[in-house]
Amino acid sequence: MRHVVDISDPSAVAEARRLARNLAQTAALPDTRAEALAIVVTEMATNLLRHARAGQLLLQIQPGKGPHVSVAAIDAGPGIPDVDLALSDGFSTGSSAGGGLGAMRRLADSFEIRSTPGQGTVTVCGFGAAPVLAGVEVGAYLMNYPGDRACGDGLLVRDVSGRVDLFAVDGLGHGARAEAAAAEAIEGLEALRGEDPARTLSELSARLAGSRGSVAALAQIEAADGRLRLAGIGNIAALLVQPNGQVKRLISREGRLGGAVRTPPVEEAVIRPGDVLILHSDGLSTLRSHAELPSTAGHSCAMIAAQFMRDRSKGRDDCCVIVARLAREEAA
Repeated sequence: MRHVVDISDPSAVAEARRLARNLAQTAALPDTRAEALAIVVTEMATNLLRHARAGQLLLQIQPGKGPHVSVAAIDAGPGIPDVDLALSDGFSTGSSAGGGLGAMRRLADSFEIRSTPGQGTVTVCGFGAAPVLAGVEVGAYLMNYPGDRACGDGLLVRDVSGRVDLFAVDGLGHGARAEAAAAEAIEGLEALRGEDPARTLSELSARLAGSRGSVAALAQIEAADGRLRLAGIGNIAALLVQPNGQVKRLISREGRLGGAVRTPPVEEAVIRPGDVLILHSDGLSTLRSHAELPSTAGHSCAMIAAQFMRDRSKGRDDCCVIVARLAREEAA
């Protein structure tokens, strides 16, 4: 399935709009919200061409209690010198499909923008219910291998009796066979709901014996008591980022689902308000220092995930990123 549209010529605008309409239908958004999504996606793609010359649109159905589609426009263009001015009514630098950033903000159920002159802009618009599940806010995106319509990475976020499971998987290789491997792992996990993430992954691996294989990490968050548990098989990176910028790396065991692996260790941690959990596949480069972290304070999980995609993508593989934190009480 296609999750990203490269916006480099006018024909891509129509493609992005078609994908947005398809996602809206899959997510069962009301017709009025689906039409608003199509207008905003058209505007985002047009803005990328006009102001940044090129960029990408990430489109994803987000987890939550109700349907939610998130679209992120990411670019490394000149940036916006004055975001407040650009958001004001009547501001324009040329003809516009939908009335500019201000209209996008009015049409979307949630709107965020972060722009740095000389470094580019990330704009995130959400449509539908808040992306919150059992007290946990989640933002996640997938990105296809350049030129592919299949995506070998996958994700699953679910509520298991008040515990939130976050599963990131990377099918070996890329293309249709990798996509099938990731889908097989997700389908297998859906039948497993145990409280021990390591045992769950071991059982899943046994069920996938003889398959193409994949690597995966399973995190479990219980928001009521701030408990985080994680187990991983293979090279899915897991980071717990504190508000002060300190990073705790959670460890996975080497191997692959479907291969001969020992039960992985379980990493346990306390997740506090303001802490951010990031899971990502090796299509994104791993952080080497705190200074490489995307800004987390004051930004939604979807915005953090979109920034991570823009700044960390290697551009030569499928990518997956899941960002989660305890939700604010008013959002739950």
